[in-house]
Amino acid sequence: MMGYTELADYSSASLLNSMLHDDLSEDLVDMLKGRTVAVVGAGPSLTSVSHFSEERVIAADGASRYLMEKGITPDVVVTDLDGISEVFPTFYVVHAHGDNFHLLWRVGLMKKVVGTCQVAPFGRLKVFGGFTDGDRAVALALAAGAMKVRLYGMDFDSELTGKYSKPTLQDDIPSSPTKRAKLKIAKWVVEELMQDGLRHKV
Repeated sequence: MMGYTELADYSSASLLNSMLHDDLSEDLVDMLKGRTVAVVGAGPSLTSVSHFSEERVIAADGASRYLMEKGITPDVVVTDLDGISEVFPTFYVVHAHGDNFHLLWRVGLMKKVVGTCQVAPFGRLKVFGGFTDGDRAVALALAAGAMKVRLYGMDFDSELTGKYSKPTLQDDIPSSPTKRAKLKIAKWVVEELMQDGLRHKV
């Protein structure tokens, strides 16, 4: 999908699986089950967010950088590693796909990691659902049995890409056609997940 070959997806998944020494998925579920959860994306509206009333905070990729700048440590970071520039002391859900093999070395810097993939899961890898980091975060929360999920910074219809989406960005920029296509899919995934709600379990 989006130009990734199945072989490349498997190569990244195999590398990620080889780096996982423990299956921490039950710990992850225990953290989120029955809780109210904020899922925070890196859209342009992210910079208007300053606090959360939810019990748990899941950051999608680069949104974690903004939260840490504001003194908020997310409970979980869902990432394919292209939006982060440093590793924080928190729980990571790292997604392997055909375009991030070269970034997976960062997993070695993380203390608590659950790995996900977009091929049939094997080893310690999981598939919670979703397509982008943002909707994967929503899928994770619902799969873990979150009582309620609220979205922040998830600007699916925006024509801009938020500056926290990539470490190299200094400002919001116009979204590329590929980015807009991904957000369209992500919006559909989230709408479907929210309709299913708490029926979607691990």
